[in-house]
Amino acid sequence: MRSCSPDGVLSAARRTQARASLAACLVCTLALPFFSSAQSPDSAAADRSETHRRFEEARALQEKGLYREARKAYESLLPQLRAQKNEPDLATALNKLSLIASEQGDYGLAIAWARESADLFHKMSDRNGEARAINNLGVGELNRGDYCSAKLHFKQALGLYQKINDREGEIEQFNNIGNACYFKGRYLDALEAYEAAMTRVERAAGEPWSARRRQLTAVNLATLFQRLGREERALHFYQHAQQGPQALQPNEEAQLYSNLGVMYRRLGDPVKALEIYRQAHEIFARRGHKGGQGGVLINIGIALALDLGDLTGALESFTDALTLAEQTLNRRRAMQARLYRGESLLRLNQVDAARKEFEAAMVAAKELGTAEEEWKAVYGLGRIAELVGDNEKAAAYFRQAIARIESIRSRLQLSPLKAEFLGDKRDVYDSLINLLLNNPDAAELFNLMEKSRARTFQDRLQQPEGGSSTSAQKSMLDQVRNRLDDATLLLEFWVGPRGAAVVWVTREAFGIARHSLSPADVDEVSAFLQDLPTGSGKVWRKQSERLGKLLLSGIEPLARPGLQHLLVVPDGVLSAVPFEVLRAGRGDSSLLIEQFDITYLPSSSILLRAAPDRGRVRHFPWHRELLALGDPIPSNRADPTLSDVLPGDELRERLPTSAAEVQAIARLSSGRSEIHLGADDLKKYLLEGKASGVPLLHLSSHATADTDNPERSRILFSSEDKDSRPDYLFLREVYELDLRGVELAILSACDTERGKMIPGEGVQGFSRALLSAGSSATVTTLWRVADQPTSEFMKQFYYALGQGKTKAEALRWAKLKFFRSGATLEHPRYWAAFVLNGDGFRPITRAFSWSVLLGPLAAALVLVSVVAHRRVKAPRPSEAPKPSVFVR
Repeated sequence: MRSCSPDGVLSAARRTQARASLAACLVCTLALPFFSSAQSPDSAAADRSETHRRFEEARALQEKGLYREARKAYESLLPQLRAQKNEPDLATALNKLSLIASEQGDYGLAIAWARESADLFHKMSDRNGEARAINNLGVGELNRGDYCSAKLHFKQALGLYQKINDREGEIEQFNNIGNACYFKGRYLDALEAYEAAMTRVERAAGEPWSARRRQLTAVNLATLFQRLGREERALHFYQHAQQGPQALQPNEEAQLYSNLGVMYRRLGDPVKALEIYRQAHEIFARRGHKGGQGGVLINIGIALALDLGDLTGALESFTDALTLAEQTLNRRRAMQARLYRGESLLRLNQVDAARKEFEAAMVAAKELGTAEEEWKAVYGLGRIAELVGDNEKAAAYFRQAIARIESIRSRLQLSPLKAEFLGDKRDVYDSLINLLLNNPDAAELFNLMEKSRARTFQDRLQQPEGGSSTSAQKSMLDQVRNRLDDATLLLEFWVGPRGAAVVWVTREAFGIARHSLSPADVDEVSAFLQDLPTGSGKVWRKQSERLGKLLLSGIEPLARPGLQHLLVVPDGVLSAVPFEVLRAGRGDSSLLIEQFDITYLPSSSILLRAAPDRGRVRHFPWHRELLALGDPIPSNRADPTLSDVLPGDELRERLPTSAAEVQAIARLSSGRSEIHLGADDLKKYLLEGKASGVPLLHLSSHATADTDNPERSRILFSSEDKDSRPDYLFLREVYELDLRGVELAILSACDTERGKMIPGEGVQGFSRALLSAGSSATVTTLWRVADQPTSEFMKQFYYALGQGKTKAEALRWAKLKFFRSGATLEHPRYWAAFVLNGDGFRPITRAFSWSVLLGPLAAALVLVSVVAHRRVKAPRPSEAPKPSVFVR
């Protein structure tokens, strides 16, 4: 039995190997009466003995971590077990194969084997075996990213363990349920599950397994708090796990110390991290665990090199790790040590020695089939080639490294792994882009820029059928050009460590402008972004002119007549720049907002997303046009548990104009509006899919966009349980909403376009999450804007939308109303914060007005009434007047 824990931390609840072995042997013993009666007693006994021997061999291989050999051994048993109809042994073998397949990343097969095993155990009424198999089924689904299904299966296993009063299994399942919530981004639910596990561990004090379960649960709690940036609480639980009796397996103990050291490094205390690593090294040395020693030595070397700048000390540590790896015949660890030695030698400018280490590491990586280490070795060789002036060879190495990176990434599931996958790999793309700028090929550069940004977002945009063959034959640049009209200009920026560039694209042409972006220039951009939200007067105009020349020079189409729409794909520090306030560098002093409506894109690939069905340009007035939620009720009391996880939010005040803002927007709607305010501002409406198919989604609330930790970014809602404890929609939950058919999602809150900048992904903010969930476009904010100006701006924006303007045109119209007001609101601090992401080309689908629908009906009724009236007044034929007859 095993469990899966958050982000590679300690295995949350794996059964001890001794217990697993005992269970396997017990199943084999109980299986004896079920052997086929057609065999002679001697033959049956021989078969049982042979099966038992092969089981023991496979189990021994599995315990040694030789998964490939163990899998072959178990698989070789399956045909015989199926032929003999030996269901107990077959169920056990399938369950063990499921574990191995999960370890190897073959999650589809792991799930299939676990499901068959669970069915067999259920047929035999073996609840313990069924629970173990269902747990493994959930683990496979969790690894694959099917968090909802995994949680359901963990709950099913929990019920089985509770029926047979298996307290250890119950604790394991609470931890796994917490893991499913953790990966889903429901951190308070994860906390509740982990605490339930810890409560049951405390009740089981004295059990032989309780110490280990306490340590594993403590590590899960520590991981949760570490993810949420609550380092003090995380440290408490790490120390709790560390100070317990020695019950963890060596690999689990090594991971604990690794996590603890990483946390101290993130806290800015590398000296303490080194102390922890060296403490771990002493423990492993006393226990004679050379593998653990080698892993800790590598961590020590990394801390020395990256945090303390001690490259010589780091090289010594990596060399010691290499010696231990060679003594224990650990080829993978030896390869990793060579990689780190090569990096240290390169930074010490010992080029020839570094080349030898990288070449040896590359050969070993190819032999072992480890693509992760292979690309790192190839990248090191590429940097050496560039350093000695062989740019052609360097480019070839960089392309080879990128190919290996792409092959690794293509095998990843949609999971948290992808979000930071390119974090340490963006440098490879930057190095090749920087080389190619010397002899630029716009198509290749554009493709590389796209590969180096927003990759998880791009994955979510892919169509199930994988695109048409026509698209496959065209370059990315040509596909994007075909999606632009004659009035649109696209600017795709790239910011690297040694400069910047922009590829500009129109329907008819494209080009490249290269810019030098020095550290002083980056500081100037940062200063501008800090001053703009709080400044006053006209100082910003000079900064705007300077940055306009810095970022927009050389982009020839900006001066062309006829262009009205500007699409901007920012990168790096430019992701927070409101381009609307920049001057285009032309002779006049106009801002970009005075020349263009501006839409931002996380990636140009969003232009290739299938356009929404526009067959119906109008809908009936009784159809919903707007779903709006606002005026949340914050907590009116301090919550110790909440303050531990999300400090500060329990002290928020109610938004004074939120309800009025929502009601005013609803009055501007031409269709039916569904609004939820105050105590009815509940998160469940979004989770239940109420927003699906509604053209406009408007959220007016408090929001927190965490620039250090995207896992803490959240939107406030009222409490559903009436316990005065607020509820939150976390950023990861936003990705899972059903917003298909939503044409525009507006998040009227502060800082909602901000977030952590992750290399290779960009800003992890709410706009990207809303677009990924299915919304065609979003409006969010770059900084904190006062409540009253925000409310007024939204009214202007919705009025323009109601006039039939496109989303981008409506936002530009509202901004120009403020900018040209001649009052305080003309300063960009009040209007430049609002940015549009996604599809800004189309207007919102509007409803037929009641007057349009009732007008013809009323006219028809009037016509019918007039005709009827005339018929009543007209004389009947029998009563026609006769001529008078006079009689004399």
